[in-house]
Amino acid sequence: MKAIKCAALLAFLSLPAAGGDDSEPGAKPGAKLYETHCGTCHQMDGSGVFMMQPPLRRAPRANGPVGGVMEMILSGSAAVPPGSSDYNSEMPPFDFLSDEEIAAIATYVRTSFENTGGAVTPTDVADKRRSWTAN
Repeated sequence: MKAIKCAALLAFLSLPAAGGDDSEPGAKPGAKLYETHCGTCHQMDGSGVFMMQPPLRRAPRANGPVGGVMEMILSGSAAVPPGSSDYNSEMPPFDFLSDEEIAAIATYVRTSFENTGGAVTPTDVADKRRSWTAN
């Protein structure tokens, strides 16, 4: 288990800093941020990695209430009740990202990979961040 955590952390640390721009023709807002922070583990097509990182394609959290994806981004694996997941890798929290960046990633996930969950606003993220850190 520790080797998996270390490998995921090393992959994460080797990624370029957040930023970039989604203004390329055909690019969805949030695509570059997803590529930078999520694509290594969840794959660029949202397919995940068997028994390691869950797929995002047609994912219940992505298609459910607006808070589900934000909770995962803000808290990582801590958002999943212990013993309720079949996946071995732990996701680190990405709470260092701005509300705008988290909204862009969450919207990208909720509107890509055959998901129809809809948009997330920076205000949604700020509200979730406040309620999550208050607990």
